[in-house]
Amino acid sequence: MSEQMLAFAFLVLSIIITVFYFPISRGKQPPPPPFMAADWTQLPKDLLQFISEKLNSEFYQLRFRSVCSSWRSSVPKNHHHHLNLPSKFPTPSNSNNIDDHSNSNSNNNNASTFPLSKRTLFLITPPPNQQTLQPWLIKIGPDSHDLIHLWHPLSRDKQFPLHSPHVIDFNHLSVIDLGREFVIGQFPSQSPLFINDNTSLYMEKLVVYDTCHSGNENDPCSVLLTIHVSGKLAIFRCGDEQWTIIPEMPTMFYDDVCVFNGRPIAVDGTGRTVAVEPDLSLDLVAEAEAVFGGDKKFLVESDGELLLVDKYLSCLGNYSLDDGETGNDIVAERAVKFDVFRLDEKEKKWVEVRNLGDRVLFLGEDCVFSSKCNGNGNCVIFMDRNCHSTEFGISVFHLDQRRISPLSDFPCYSKLFWPPPEWVGLRVDNNRALILD
Repeated sequence: MSEQMLAFAFLVLSIIITVFYFPISRGKQPPPPPFMAADWTQLPKDLLQFISEKLNSEFYQLRFRSVCSSWRSSVPKNHHHHLNLPSKFPTPSNSNNIDDHSNSNSNNNNASTFPLSKRTLFLITPPPNQQTLQPWLIKIGPDSHDLIHLWHPLSRDKQFPLHSPHVIDFNHLSVIDLGREFVIGQFPSQSPLFINDNTSLYMEKLVVYDTCHSGNENDPCSVLLTIHVSGKLAIFRCGDEQWTIIPEMPTMFYDDVCVFNGRPIAVDGTGRTVAVEPDLSLDLVAEAEAVFGGDKKFLVESDGELLLVDKYLSCLGNYSLDDGETGNDIVAERAVKFDVFRLDEKEKKWVEVRNLGDRVLFLGEDCVFSSKCNGNGNCVIFMDRNCHSTEFGISVFHLDQRRISPLSDFPCYSKLFWPPPEWVGLRVDNNRALILD
């Protein structure tokens, strides 16, 4: 849910409360103060349910349920957010010649399984009366052993040393939920590219969405969507034992996947964009005619719109993963520029965007998200391990300047990352983060 939509939902709530719950003054009698007139605990249950339906975030619903007992009882715990999926998953066959998706559903008792982890991205913003302070961008979630960690927001396996007997109390902080990432595998991992050296799944982005099982709206089914080593789309549905490779002959490998307005979306290297239907058919979302030239494409929702970020790469050379043996060379590349496009759903085409306004796009290794940045914006912040080796390989591309700079050139952005700002209430001591009482 975009920040504007969330603000609109609470604006509607405020208007309803003002109209129906503030006593109307008559004659010369002054109206009572609003804080005395409104009893938030007595809102109609159907109104509470309507508002909760608009909060498509576990974090926002958790905050909603924490207001009072009547609000908590109006919305079930984990409403709409229970994943009907196993805790561990097999990797798909590494065959590049899968034409019939039924072939990939055959039982394979010897297949290795790997855990699924969900992490949440938060932007912790300063109090309203202290807007000159810098916000803090974090990612929180479990590792493969279910131990909660503070992760680098743009990295797959970089952890920050958060060790404390206390907790971060989000009820006393202003927090924006920016989205989630899902990862399969053992983390932190020793292998930078593959899941435990199994090459059937590159470490591409993984998304989770709900669909109707057998067309029954009352029987939702959770589905994982990612990209197979063959370049095709791979899905895992609740009740499956193996991954399914969606049969297709794409002209290019798929580059990225996302969920937009509840629909699973995928884009290939040409910019051709499709939606995956429940029957595994592919519905054309956008033609590729306006998008060309880039080497890697990313999909990101920003303020209610679907954007495509086209990344241009330059080759730096090859390096070997196995001490010089042939067949395992990796091409080292670095980013040189980006183009951004907006989806025109009616015309089914991508339209170039030259100014993002106050929005910032973040390109991570397993997640892509956007956020509003007051007084700044119109840039892409991305991970590039071959560019600006310090600061975890983070660089900034400004759309107006059309150039890439190290993160340190922009304090307003570098302070988003580690270490935490003092006002949050954390103190870094010997590479450990301690929460101040």
